[in-house]
Amino acid sequence: MAQFTRLASRQHLLAKSVVAVAVAAFSLPCTALAATTPQSEWQEFLQYRQQQLSEFEQYRNAYLKAYDAYRSEILALWDEAPVSDAHNLVQYSEDKTLRSEIDFANDEIRISVIHAPDNAPDQEQVQQQISALLQAKIGEVQQADPLQQAVELGSIPLPSELAQQPLLPRLASDTSTQIEAVSARLMEQAKRNTRVRDYTQQRMLQMQQEVDDQQRAALQELEKQEDLKQLAEPLSQDLAATRSGVPLLPPGPSLESKTQALTEQGKERKAALAQAYTEQQSDPTEKQITTFRIQLPQHSLQKKAQPFLGIAHAQSNEWEVPLDLVLAIMHAESSFNPLARSHVPAFGLMQIVPSSAGKDVRQHFEQSQIAPKPDELYQADFNIRFGSAYLNILDKRYLKGITDPESRLYCVIAAYNTGAGNVAKAFNTDRSRRLKTALPRINSMSPTQVYKHLVEHLPYDETRKYLKKVSKYQQNYAEISKELVL
Repeated sequence: MAQFTRLASRQHLLAKSVVAVAVAAFSLPCTALAATTPQSEWQEFLQYRQQQLSEFEQYRNAYLKAYDAYRSEILALWDEAPVSDAHNLVQYSEDKTLRSEIDFANDEIRISVIHAPDNAPDQEQVQQQISALLQAKIGEVQQADPLQQAVELGSIPLPSELAQQPLLPRLASDTSTQIEAVSARLMEQAKRNTRVRDYTQQRMLQMQQEVDDQQRAALQELEKQEDLKQLAEPLSQDLAATRSGVPLLPPGPSLESKTQALTEQGKERKAALAQAYTEQQSDPTEKQITTFRIQLPQHSLQKKAQPFLGIAHAQSNEWEVPLDLVLAIMHAESSFNPLARSHVPAFGLMQIVPSSAGKDVRQHFEQSQIAPKPDELYQADFNIRFGSAYLNILDKRYLKGITDPESRLYCVIAAYNTGAGNVAKAFNTDRSRRLKTALPRINSMSPTQVYKHLVEHLPYDETRKYLKKVSKYQQNYAEISKELVL
């Protein structure tokens, strides 16, 4: 397999000293590993592993702190606070009185202005904002991201060719005259709606539900990390017994304790949100919000995927995964939003979490413990490479015991979203996360039965919907794949 690029030098020096241990962990049984690993290297490896597993939680906590602070700034003026996610790009003006949203899933632009009842929004200002979106480049939008500035996502700049790509390539024009004509046409087509700003209980509950969704996504990510720790590093308590007399590092927090911490964090965040929202309800200032909804030209699936077809085709061949699957997952994960970022947080077209899928790919194919940087994952070729390689790991390694290719495909799709442990949990009668005990039952079923069982028994409703969505998209992209192959 082709080597990935740019290892951070400081981490690389540390990783080199434990690479031999990590490689052995992938290939040797615990007893053999214990007998062949020097004590100093083994200790260093355990310490490094714990450090890497905690980095996700540290980063996520910093991200959510910045996210909550930014949302509070928005709620000082608005009665709702949408922020960029995997399928939507949201920007606010410096004074927070204008908001622009690009909904990549529904091909829609929304421009909202908050204003006094006797001061209608300036339509020329709205059209100028549309023009700005048409001229926006990926690099400048990323650099202006307030959450990136707050959390410092990474120090690796986007390649110049990517940074200069238009945010909306289907509407980008070469001249200011063309841009003005397109923005004027879109403005004419805009549907306008004005409502009174109203800090209602329903809106607050919706935002608290967003916190619940973020906590659930974080829990799934922790579960995936636990799966990867068990699958990629086959360590057990037997190892400690085998290496009697060698002091091992104490185990890190259990999944149960991390789950409890997430629950408590969610309660605290929801309480803080409720307090901030209640304070705004007493604001005597009357405001109105006018929104201009603009439906973008509808494009076929092939046109939406067109900017990434060449890369996806090459990576699907390299990693021996179906092209239609790569495109379907890209569609489901980001709707081809080049700056997709979820609140897990995951990054890029195929929504790679650096500390789980990203690090797992590097461990398997680079013999490196270094997680990719978020800025790297915004690069289409880099992101699709990691997403395709992770699909390869799920198909060829973790789920290879599933004998029927179609059944394995359904399990790979579900595992991409929720982890192999939750796939096993759907089939194990004791609801354990052990793949070994789930395999006989999976292999006793037909592919149709496996699909139906997953849809009915996966632990999270989100993953059940995800499996159905990706399977549908994959059928739609099958014809595109055939054309490229021919």
